[in-house]
Amino acid sequence: MKSQLLKLEAPYNVIYAGGKVGRHIATLMVWNDDEEMAGGIMDSASYPVIDEGEEFPAGTLIDYAELHDCRVLCPPGGTNLGWVAKMIEYDFQQLEPAGAEYILERMKMLGCKIKMPETACFKATLSITPLTPGWGESPRLYRVKSNRFEGFYFEAEGTAHEIQNDLEFQLSVYRGAFYDDLSTIRFQSYDLGLAGDEEMENVIKYLNDSQHIDDEDDTDQD
Repeated sequence: MKSQLLKLEAPYNVIYAGGKVGRHIATLMVWNDDEEMAGGIMDSASYPVIDEGEEFPAGTLIDYAELHDCRVLCPPGGTNLGWVAKMIEYDFQQLEPAGAEYILERMKMLGCKIKMPETACFKATLSITPLTPGWGESPRLYRVKSNRFEGFYFEAEGTAHEIQNDLEFQLSVYRGAFYDDLSTIRFQSYDLGLAGDEEMENVIKYLNDSQHIDDEDDTDQD
């Protein structure tokens, strides 16, 4: 097995690498030589080396995530809210999500600039999927996901109460991270009738009431 460390030059991309967020400062390339293979190389792989900033020393090797499985969170010139929402959705798809709180906190520490839309009032349209019918004493289970193209991404699974707690926490994370640019996130869903009961409707009402959003409020943005 042979290896080579390729040091990168500043300014660096801030990347999401196997649940970690940091500046991509180097890449470790490893390979085996094989004269019978085209190019003489086989079993090659590349792994990122990152600087997480603040309290962490630079030079963390992420040896459990190959480079092609990593994602650029923020180029040196900055990024936008839509891309951040896409990366948080990508994080939710991992076996062990890092969470929006960690991602946004680390991006702030690393000096990432996130361009925000002009509006301070956003929507979160939830798709609601019942997972179990909830017969007898067994509570009904759901999975909910929002539309990241509306600005912020939400996802939760469990009972209505568990989903309410998860979404409330995610909302608090976003409001804490973007308090200068975020007024409200109005929750809504076109699946309430399909869900078959009032549990999720009550969850949505609770989340909107906690932000003092009335049912009659019109937060649509053209």
